[in-house]
Amino acid sequence: MAPEVKIKICGIKTPEMALKAVESGADLLGLVFYPPSPRFLTDEAAAGLVESIAGFERKPGLVGLFVNVPLEEMARKAEQYGLDYLQLSGDETPAQVAEISRVRPVIRALRLPATIEPEAALELAAPFGSLPGVTLLLDTHKQGMYGGTGQTGDWQAARAIAQNYPTLLAGGLKPGNVAQAVELVRPWGVDVSSGVEMDGAPGVKDPLKIEQFCHAARFDAALNRAEK
Repeated sequence: MAPEVKIKICGIKTPEMALKAVESGADLLGLVFYPPSPRFLTDEAAAGLVESIAGFERKPGLVGLFVNVPLEEMARKAEQYGLDYLQLSGDETPAQVAEISRVRPVIRALRLPATIEPEAALELAAPFGSLPGVTLLLDTHKQGMYGGTGQTGDWQAARAIAQNYPTLLAGGLKPGNVAQAVELVRPWGVDVSSGVEMDGAPGVKDPLKIEQFCHAARFDAALNRAEK
C-alpha cells in the first residue's frame, strides 16, 4: 500500500487558518519569513500564531520559509518558534544547504522550467537531493520570483525526481488538479499556497479551498488508485 501523501499549506498567517488547515488534514504549515511576500509574518504575528498552534489537539510540523538569510538568523528563529523544518527558497548552494541541514531538516526549493526533460531535471536536482536530511520542493521558475508563482510545472519531470529523492510537489496546485498530480508524480508530499487563497487576494486563505484541497490530495487521489 502506498504511503499517505503529506500535505503542506504554506503562507499561513492567522490562528484561524492554521486550525482550519490542521482540521482538514494538513501535516505541515509554512510560515513565511520573506518580507517582500504578501504572506510575510512579522515576529509579533509569528509568535501569536505559534502560541495558538501549541494548543491544537494535533500539532502540525512547522516550516519556516527563508530567502538568502544567514544561518545564524535561521537558527535563532528555529529555536524561537519551534520550527521543524527550514525551507530554503533563495540561491543557497549545496554546501550551504548541507551546513544548514545540521540545524534542522531542510526543504530546498528547486525552481524548474515549465517544460524540461526528466533527465535534465534530475541533473538539477541531484546536488541537493543527494544530501542527507534534505527534501526537494519542486516549484515552477518565473523570472524575478523566489517561488510562489502559482504556475503548474512539468509533472513528468517531477515524477522522475520523486522516484529518486524525497519530494514535495508545488507549483500551480489547487483543489481541482492535486489528485491528478499525486497520482502521476507520487511525491512524498504536496505544497500549496496561492491555490487555496481568495481570488484576487494574495495571502488571504480561503477555508473552503483548504478543506477541498486536503480532501482531494489525500482521499480523491487514493480513490483514483483503488479504481485502477
